[in-house]
Amino acid sequence: MTGRVALSFLLALAASGCVFREVREQQEELDAYCIVTGTLSAQSEVQGPFIVTLSRAAAGAGPAWNGIDHFVLEGPGRWGFIAPAGTYRVSAFEDANRDFRYQPGEPFVAPGAFSPVTCKPGTRVAELTLRVPERTAGRLDETLDLASLTPRDSTSQVNATLGQLTAAGQVTTLADPRFSEDTARSGLWRPFDFLMDGNAGVYMLGPHDPRKTPVLFVHGINGTPASFSYLIEHLDRARFEPWVYYYPSGAHLERLAEHLEQTVAKMQLRYGVKHFAVVAHSMGGLVARGFIQRHVQRARAGEILTFVTISTPFAGHAAAELGVKTAPTVVRVWEDMAPGSAYLRSLYAAALPNDPPHHLLFTFERKSTSFGPSDDGGVTVASQLAPAVQRNAVRLYGFDDTHMGVLRDAEVSALLNRLLSQAAGPAR
Repeated sequence: MTGRVALSFLLALAASGCVFREVREQQEELDAYCIVTGTLSAQSEVQGPFIVTLSRAAAGAGPAWNGIDHFVLEGPGRWGFIAPAGTYRVSAFEDANRDFRYQPGEPFVAPGAFSPVTCKPGTRVAELTLRVPERTAGRLDETLDLASLTPRDSTSQVNATLGQLTAAGQVTTLADPRFSEDTARSGLWRPFDFLMDGNAGVYMLGPHDPRKTPVLFVHGINGTPASFSYLIEHLDRARFEPWVYYYPSGAHLERLAEHLEQTVAKMQLRYGVKHFAVVAHSMGGLVARGFIQRHVQRARAGEILTFVTISTPFAGHAAAELGVKTAPTVVRVWEDMAPGSAYLRSLYAAALPNDPPHHLLFTFERKSTSFGPSDDGGVTVASQLAPAVQRNAVRLYGFDDTHMGVLRDAEVSALLNRLLSQAAGPAR
């Protein structure tokens, strides 16, 4: 979290109240979406990966249904969709050749196995159970074209699912206008618009090279992928390729962790990626830790080679707690960032069997004129060094630098390349 958060909060309180009315309206728009969830299992001979599909009735007369979203599972497990109110059908198939398309002979659960699901605004349709058999008579009359699932205009965006609005491997540059500071700040106060504009997702900064190991960068609150410009510019690009996650920082951290987990799962299946590393700054470390919890429970062991956090407020931030107590409308991320929140407690409540090694970088900038707890100008050292996190980390690294300045620190860049190289092993 940056020091700008507290400033933004104070400015908002001093305003006429328009900011908080806007926040409330944005959250109501998000709450109008419904959630469809369930589990998928398979008979012993069916190994996966699996694709669960969500279909909506086609416009006009007739029984046709169009596939509009998909959820990737490496093996049996939980799945879910966030969609506008409407009537849907769910199906699933084993994507044995990993091409995102059903092929005759691949086991499947037919869409007609369940009655259509009617999803009302703000409701949850839970615990639909899909079981993929070893053999299925007939064929699944459904294809999945990733490009066709992306909304092309504002009208289709309004009716889109969260998955449709998410970038999953789009190639761009850090100069992309979507990565501007103004757009990033809008994600705090206007998360619904941020999503509807198609900003969220995981982007690549060049075509995928299967010889290189992806490094997933996760920014902090009010940050953007461009916040990592210096570290990415000095990344060993002969061995590593940067992936950057972009998200509306006003949303619940649990939702962001789930969103990131599914987006990465789609990219892994699409590009055949078996190993990658995670680097996160500030609040991004909290999002990334939640993502890792979900990923290691669903995927193969050892996929995440290492986890590097920089200046992360693992014990929360007092400004968020102040916002929860005094703001006319509470920005949802403040609830998760408040010290002692349920989300923060969950991050290291239990050890994970396949936890990647965690390298914790913390920052401090103590001056003779400093008052109060030691900090880096944005986050206290005590929050960065929460005891439960220290116990889980393989090593701590301290830097006399500011909360944002650390992202332009040559020593940090050199250390990051060294840690990544050690985790990836000898160059191929």
